Amino acid sequence: IEPIFEADFEEVSFGFRPKRSAKGALDRIRKACNRKGNWVVDVDIQGYFDNINQEKLMKLVQMRINDRRILKLIRKWLQAGVMEEGNVRRSDLGTPQGGVISPLLSNIYLNYFDRLWEKHGSGLGELTRYADDLVVVCKTKKDAEHAYELISRIMERLELTLHPTKTRIVGLWTGDEGFDFLGMHHRKTKAETSQGKVYYTTQQWLTKKAEERIRSVVKERLAPPSVRSKSFAEQVEWLNPKIQGWRNYYYTNYSQKRLAKLDWYILQRFTRWYAKKRQRRRWMSSRSEVKYIASMYGLKTLL
Repeated sequence: IEPIFEADFEEVSFGFRPKRSAKGALDRIRKACNRKGNWVVDVDIQGYFDNINQEKLMKLVQMRINDRRILKLIRKWLQAGVMEEGNVRRSDLGTPQGGVISPLLSNIYLNYFDRLWEKHGSGLGELTRYADDLVVVCKTKKDAEHAYELISRIMERLELTLHPTKTRIVGLWTGDEGFDFLGMHHRKTKAETSQGKVYYTTQQWLTKKAEERIRSVVKERLAPPSVRSKSFAEQVEWLNPKIQGWRNYYYTNYSQKRLAKLDWYILQRFTRWYAKKRQRRRWMSSRSEVKYIASMYGLKTLL
């Protein structure tokens, strides 16, 4: 059924769709901010996947699907429930998390929001949505306030609740505030042309939360005593695809300092692991040796 609904989805939606990605959403936001978009409505839907109204969702599905067998199957999927500690818990709200159809159903439900926004709110600002994460980039604070009100009204119609503290209006024009979206922090900062003319541009770099997640993945792999038996080659083979993936997603001209710190952290963790593997008390003395071995085995870097 995906191609049927794909024909209906709006251009503002990027999550869980063929030939669309988070990188495309980030690029759209950056361009919107650089087109005098100085105010942002950063929206957080409280418990989205757990609070989708199943009856309203089925009505949206029935607008495009007539096959009773397909409709019956989707309804069964929604009513299947979740097993927790041997007990099945069923609910009249939400979609089955982890279910293969859940991303499509969540897009069908919020496509109603996208359509109403394009009809009534497109003059207020530029919407970008990735699954249940969405931001609206506006030119003035007044437009942002009106956008916030409109978003609240549409969400009420969908029986969804905006998070009271995480949903906020952010002013970018002073450069003092920024916002996080899809693992990247967005902020306007001063820059100069080659002729010395000052202008503001939107910079994107990985969020503190993303940095912490990368560190935790590396630590979980290299810190436990149980992994000291593994070879250097095995550790490099496991980490390289992850490092490449992080680089592909998080690398920007403005992320370089943070990525350099993470490269140092990865090397530090490797050195600690190697020193304990060799039963050495002082790990710092092994750093140059580990750096040489890492380059020999082709350990990738984030920079």
